[in-house]
Amino acid sequence: MTRRRRLAILGASAVFALVVVPVGGIALAYWGGTGGGTGTSATGDVVPVSLSGGTPPANLRPGATAHVVLTATNTNDSPVRIDSLSLDTASGTGGFAVDAGHSGCSVAVLSFTTQNNGGSGWTIPARVGVVNGTLGITLPNAIGMSTSAANACQGATFTVYLVSG
Repeated sequence: MTRRRRLAILGASAVFALVVVPVGGIALAYWGGTGGGTGTSATGDVVPVSLSGGTPPANLRPGATAHVVLTATNTNDSPVRIDSLSLDTASGTGGFAVDAGHSGCSVAVLSFTTQNNGGSGWTIPARVGVVNGTLGITLPNAIGMSTSAANACQGATFTVYLVSG
């Protein structure tokens, strides 16, 4: 092989090496970066607000309406909004209960009007540390008693079971 031909082959090899090394170096730098692994993310579960049994005042009488007072308790770390409160017909007897001393009073004479606080709903404060957030709620004229209520209902204490919506 002539010297000229050897120099041409050597020169071509050097050019090829120069082209390959930078490209390989780029690929190595790109794939050789640090870091890796997998990750997951999830939101916390919101626990429903608990509602105490609502109680109307003792002056509920036939043909009248009365307020219902209850407490909403929030065990979540953030405030929870309730848009409306309606009768929980799956609890008690159709959503109502009467105290044991007035078992002759039929709760069928009671009615409840769904409430939404004038369209504003209610915001139950968040739990702070170990103290649950609470909100006292008064539902104006939410419970009614029909005029057909029996005398056995006089002086009865009623519980109104509610659900949030």
